[in-house]
Amino acid sequence: MSETIYKAVKCRIHPNKNQQVLIQQHFGCARFVYNWALALQNRYYKFFKKSISRTRLQNQLVKKKDHPKYVWLKEVNSQALLSSLLHVHTAFSNFFKGRAKFPRFKSKKIPQRAYQCPQHCTLDINSQRLNVPKIKGIKAKITQDIQGKIKTVTISQSATGKYYASVLIETSEHVPKPTMIDTNQTIGIDLGLEYFLIQSDGVKIENPRYFQRSQTRLGISQKIFSRKKKTSKNYQHQKRLVASSHEKVRHQRLNQHHQLTHKLIRENQATSYAVEDLGIKNMVKNAKLSKAISDVGWGQFLTLLKYKAKWNGKNVLEIGRFVPSSKVCSYCGYTCDQMPLHIRTWTCQDCDSVHDRDINASINIRNFALADALGRSAV
Repeated sequence: MSETIYKAVKCRIHPNKNQQVLIQQHFGCARFVYNWALALQNRYYKFFKKSISRTRLQNQLVKKKDHPKYVWLKEVNSQALLSSLLHVHTAFSNFFKGRAKFPRFKSKKIPQRAYQCPQHCTLDINSQRLNVPKIKGIKAKITQDIQGKIKTVTISQSATGKYYASVLIETSEHVPKPTMIDTNQTIGIDLGLEYFLIQSDGVKIENPRYFQRSQTRLGISQKIFSRKKKTSKNYQHQKRLVASSHEKVRHQRLNQHHQLTHKLIRENQATSYAVEDLGIKNMVKNAKLSKAISDVGWGQFLTLLKYKAKWNGKNVLEIGRFVPSSKVCSYCGYTCDQMPLHIRTWTCQDCDSVHDRDINASINIRNFALADALGRSAV
């Protein structure tokens, strides 16, 4: 059975100087329209306690473009400006529904910039060229076979000055049905800090601690950066060096997560994976562990694992975040009263079984997930 799937492909682009000027023009206009629309929404909400409709915002934008003072808005793609209005509308909707904080204005000082092209975008894989409205023939590095209808293209610039294009593709593919949950083909996965990943079959993956390993180099770069004058060219140069260190850590972490999820999904006989629903936003509030938790990137890993499992017809089973997976004996079900983090090995007081804390937790995650899925006892 075919199903409509949206896939995003991010590729590096290398615009020439003229194309960079046009892209920067689009960045500035999209940011201006977003801030203008947000200011209107804030003022309207202050007096009437409701938001302006998208249609009224679009009509006011058309009038604004006709004003001689803002005629420069006509030099860029009009659909990119309408996308900014959509982003404001989405931001307010997410705020009112409790999914996000109140929208904030976009600053020109932030180096990360982006704008969206929702129509008339083409990608030529043979010539390695990207065409968007107002800007044609952008050199792109396309390494994947892109098949399907292009919905949107988002042009972005990173803090290091690199340009990227995120292409959203609509495809109609055959998605395999999830396989039956089999006890013998289910792996429990416990995510930790000492070890990044611990499987119920005893496999442990070391935590690479990419950010921790880069702190010496990053500290030196930031110390030099703090001494630069803000109006100098050396300030901007050193600012990019600091951003480059952070970018390298982010790419290393993403690469590791892709490799691990690929190995779990493609090179493993398991058909189901049991994980724990981690309250990461609450966990990073711990001042002693927040840096280590952010460095390991549990949320990104789980996101990759879930969508890859769906595309390959496998299951991801979740247990609640309050299930005592570390405190329960995986053999007899005895529950300890307390289990501090420094205890890595413990002995069950009921059956005298000696447990490795992490492996025992992964086994319990597997047992509890199977119990929820199959409706039977956890131990």
